[in-house]
Amino acid sequence: MERVDSDLRGHKGHRIGLVLAVLAAALGGCTANSLSNLSFSKEPDTPPVNPTLFPAKYRPEIADFMRTYLNNPTKVKDAFVGEPAIKPFGGTPKYITCVRYNPRDNKNQYEGSQSNLVVFLDGRINQFLPGDPAMCAGLNYQRYPEIESMVP
Repeated sequence: MERVDSDLRGHKGHRIGLVLAVLAAALGGCTANSLSNLSFSKEPDTPPVNPTLFPAKYRPEIADFMRTYLNNPTKVKDAFVGEPAIKPFGGTPKYITCVRYNPRDNKNQYEGSQSNLVVFLDGRINQFLPGDPAMCAGLNYQRYPEIESMVP
């Protein structure tokens, strides 16, 4: 009889160990700031994207992007940037702007005036596309010396 009791105790120990392991695994993936915010996900939810958040740093952000976009970012001339405006884009109102400039090629020859449409999402550049005259119409353009004086 003693042997049967010891076998049963061994099984109880395994069951308790198994229950504790499952409980630890389940709670290991929990994140919570308080008991009311208990969640069984490993990552916190990301905040929703705001398509109409004004791009407050649009001028330096576009200049930084163009530094890597242009083949020869030095001595760009006739540069203008439009003040961002909300326009429908892809069925959703978003801030857009346009950039007009005359870049140089790898032989230091000016290529002629070019235009790009910049689409913002959550206040940051989301797309940099060829200029669209309809989308770029009506923007308030200003000189853009930040890209005229770029260095690689």
